[in-house]
Amino acid sequence: MSDEDFSSSKQKEYMDRLILQMVKSGKDINEILNMPFHFMVELMREENKPKQVRSLFAAFGG
Repeated sequence: MSDEDFSSSKQKEYMDRLILQMVKSGKDINEILNMPFHFMVELMREENKPKQVRSLFAAFGG
């Protein structure tokens, strides 16, 4: 993930999306809030990591 993709404003957007997704899937908000911050950041990074493509042609939608 490039630094541009992980700016502080993007981090907030990604974290909001991750927490909302966890709540929608049935996780109690208190459990989420009690999770270590580092763990949440790692989950967020994993979920928002750039997708690997096999060719340059595929990377540009071909």
